[in-house]
Amino acid sequence: MQHTVETPVTLKEKTFYVRAIEDVDYLLEVVKTDDDVPFWAVLWPAAVSMSEYFWENVDFNGLRVLELGAGLGLAGIVAAAKGASTVQTDFIPESQQLAKENAEINGISNISYRLADWRNFPIEEQFDRIIGSDILYEPKLHPYLEKIFMENLKPGGTVIIADPGREDAKKFIEKLSKDCFCINTVTRQTYDCGHKVTVSLYFLTRQIY
Repeated sequence: MQHTVETPVTLKEKTFYVRAIEDVDYLLEVVKTDDDVPFWAVLWPAAVSMSEYFWENVDFNGLRVLELGAGLGLAGIVAAAKGASTVQTDFIPESQQLAKENAEINGISNISYRLADWRNFPIEEQFDRIIGSDILYEPKLHPYLEKIFMENLKPGGTVIIADPGREDAKKFIEKLSKDCFCINTVTRQTYDCGHKVTVSLYFLTRQIY
């Protein structure tokens, strides 16, 4: 594990602390396949926007939440802080280690962790909410995500995805809206290194027939 840097993330009256990899360039130097790209090592604007929205607007009390591509774990940590019993998943062991550290430094204990590849997803349990921030970057993975949404979301449950305006993500969401999901969208503004970023929060509620 490389050296980490701790960043405060203030959500109204509450500050969370997130450790991220300090030297991501070093990790990029050792990338051999697409799976090695260290997306997990950075705190992305989509994760911050999702966490802000959760803290201000969502009551997770008593809900079971599955986080996909948890990365540093901020969104799942905030959901847990709002009352969720959260399962954080990623397929990178280093990501899980950092997510655990971030939960610990924020005093959050109601989170469990599973290594999980979307292409061969090992979890059979169904959840009230499935969340993911900036997980729609690779179109070839969309069919696997759709399968997880269908199999791991309870009927009447909701998938919540934060995305920074990727066109392929919009097409995927449109496809889901034609299947069996009702879609609502909330747009939020955040900043990344001084630059304004528009993040869409997609709420995909599974219809009950």
